[in-house]
Amino acid sequence: MSILARMEQALEIPLTGGRITEGVVRVGDTVRRPVGPHSPFVHRLLKHLENVGFDAAPRLLGTDDKGREILSFQHGENRTDFRTRDWSPAQITAAAQLLRRLHDATADTPIADGEETVCHNDFSPLNVAFVDGLPASAFDFDEAAPGPRARDLAYAAWLWLLGADIARPLDRQLALLRTFLDVYGFKDGDRRGFGGRIVARVEAERDMHDRAGRVTSPGSWLHLEIDWLKERADAIDLYLESSV
Repeated sequence: MSILARMEQALEIPLTGGRITEGVVRVGDTVRRPVGPHSPFVHRLLKHLENVGFDAAPRLLGTDDKGREILSFQHGENRTDFRTRDWSPAQITAAAQLLRRLHDATADTPIADGEETVCHNDFSPLNVAFVDGLPASAFDFDEAAPGPRARDLAYAAWLWLLGADIARPLDRQLALLRTFLDVYGFKDGDRRGFGGRIVARVEAERDMHDRAGRVTSPGSWLHLEIDWLKERADAIDLYLESSV
């Protein structure tokens, strides 16, 4: 091992906050992450984002002597929990703007592979860097894949605003959801059945974890979240349709 490599290893700072990827460390102004089967697509995506001037995602800088990808570090505050989902209108507005910019950067491009855009597929507060309290950039694109915008919007609605342990009344969260969709520019006609779309997206996430061997048994947190969302899907739809 070279002297530089030994120095870097000594300076590695484990990064936490994500829910799946392990072995992620910071070295100076870079992040080192293990590569996997999905890495070639992620690398193409990051290069595309760089080429089109999207400045709110990491830059791919190569690989290190351990075979890990080297990414630029996204400066800002990282949140370690999202479950209370207690965000201000300004934070939700910034989150919607960030997701819209990300989708627009890949829409109607070859990397979208005929789909509407490339979905982040885990646009969680855990995967966003906050600057001055506002969402400023996204990272952790391990789940990214071509797909419809609504898929990311439905999942983000759950991750940011809806769940069994929300800190504020449901009406307040639904008002923020309306803000999120308005700021993003999600058309009123596309909002019909959005409550059921959220349920289906979170169920798909549960199934993905099960296929990966991360078994989510009945009664687990994710199952309880799905039950909570199912019970309120109609209320979500009624609220959103009342604004049409």
